[in-house]
Amino acid sequence: MEIEAAQGFKLDDTPHYFTVKDGKTTTLTVKNKPFSGILIHKTDNVTGKGIYGVTFLLYDSTNTPIGQYTSDNSGYVYIEGLTTSGRYYLRELENEGYVPDTQMKTVYVTAAETTLIEWKNIPITAQIQITKKSADYNSTNGLPAGTLLEGAVFEIYDKAGNLVDTIKSDSRGLASSKPLPLGRYTIREVQAPANYGVSDQELTAYLEHEGQIVRFEVTNKSLTTGVAITKTGPKEAMAGQPVNYVLSGIANTSNVRLDNFYWRDTLPAQVRLETVVTGTYNFPGTYKITYRVNGGEYRTLADNLSTSKNYTLAASPAALGLAANERVTEIMFVFGQAPVGFAQVEKPQIKCTAIAGLTAGSHFVNIADVGGTYNGVWVQAISRWVTTVYGKPTPLPKTGY
Repeated sequence: MEIEAAQGFKLDDTPHYFTVKDGKTTTLTVKNKPFSGILIHKTDNVTGKGIYGVTFLLYDSTNTPIGQYTSDNSGYVYIEGLTTSGRYYLRELENEGYVPDTQMKTVYVTAAETTLIEWKNIPITAQIQITKKSADYNSTNGLPAGTLLEGAVFEIYDKAGNLVDTIKSDSRGLASSKPLPLGRYTIREVQAPANYGVSDQELTAYLEHEGQIVRFEVTNKSLTTGVAITKTGPKEAMAGQPVNYVLSGIANTSNVRLDNFYWRDTLPAQVRLETVVTGTYNFPGTYKITYRVNGGEYRTLADNLSTSKNYTLAASPAALGLAANERVTEIMFVFGQAPVGFAQVEKPQIKCTAIAGLTAGSHFVNIADVGGTYNGVWVQAISRWVTTVYGKPTPLPKTGY
């Protein structure tokens, strides 16, 4: 399919199919039809950037209106289908935020050619100012509620969705935009000051008259990040007997959402995995469970599991098709995003069997960990459980005379 045509010709966007044979050249001929047209580029004479939403009226040589057109996100207006060469007129009808250019422009059109018009406007500007404050007492830095905060970053978008400015609060907590043409703007915080969470409030500013300053006050809550997990199991175990671990308290204890959220159980060499009971979780969604064999790459045990359903999954060496010298070394639950308050409801269980030949009185440790990221930084917690191998001690040989 053709994606760009030569100047003065219409684009042929019809797909063309052909076969290429090894060692042979295949020729495809695509014909383009000539056109006549007008391409207007409406730009800001200060920034040089295109202006969205400017309306134009096109007249023929007799001053009869024949079409109305509006500029796109990049400030372009493409007028095609003009089958008659000659003189045309263009008039700007509407251009919010700019000094209107009411002068009628004369355009000469020639068949099979494109006439380009660069049309600039002087902006009528106003400004956006944001004051950034702390919403509460921050136990990390000791700053009280209402403290002016430095380092908050905001992005400003125009009504076409184009990023027009990025601003950052200074030592006075003030973030000021450059002069912006009148119109509607959307402001989003993209980076919070250190030890504070990003505000999810989206602001809308209407700049309506020259020299206007639209002011906002935005607060940030103190950032606390944390996760929790508790692992319990048998204090004693015998070779060849069940060893069942129970997980509880799995949660995102942060006051912000965490990404890449997971919990994981690392199995000691003294046990073999048999069954995974998934438990349930308090936020609707899906997750998957992966595992590693002998510390290798992660494999998928189950996918698209519902957080509201408690599953029992076979994970024995026979169920997983493992060889005699292979064992599951890790089992991991992968959730992705964990909102504030995310927590386990029904307790997950990792059911195992102790291997034969364990030495009485020896110990083995099971480790569970949980984690997630906030602004790319990992937040993690670990829980350990120690089990003692139970059995009669082997008597020492008698000595003496």
